[in-house]
Amino acid sequence: MKNSYILFLVLCFCALTSHAQDSIIKQHSPLLKKIFKSDTSVFRGYEFGDHRDSIKKYEDATFDGEGKDFVVYKLILSEKQTAEIMYTFDENSKAIQFGVSFIENVNVSVEELMLDDFQGYFNQRYGSFAINAKNDEVWTSAEGYVLEMGDSTQGKGDLLEIEIEIYQKK
Repeated sequence: MKNSYILFLVLCFCALTSHAQDSIIKQHSPLLKKIFKSDTSVFRGYEFGDHRDSIKKYEDATFDGEGKDFVVYKLILSEKQTAEIMYTFDENSKAIQFGVSFIENVNVSVEELMLDDFQGYFNQRYGSFAINAKNDEVWTSAEGYVLEMGDSTQGKGDLLEIEIEIYQKK
């Protein structure tokens, strides 16, 4: 009887933890939800090691191009915003890195809200971030993979480029 009770508590805890983890994304902007889709995978429903053919078959963003070790998609976020989604593969066509890049017109109030939303989501999902030598914000997951978010804008102007890279620690 005591073992049954303990098993019941463990199962309840696992169910609540799983639900709480998935609900993190529900607390954030439609933009973030459109890009990441779910908390139940590393990125957009995919995991490290997923095969290139599987990603190409199921990715619902618009195919934009590919090379020997990468595939790029365009994701329409709004009338004025797009994101570039990139998958990088090893010599066996297994996913080793995921990336997102946004290029958009600078609008401080909207931009700050977007960056705050992404930072808040990553903090909830991965814990506090550190700053690396490139001045990027860096999170490390419990599973050991790394997420970097930074501004990669070249020069001055009306455009701001934000890049997010997700990769396994070596």
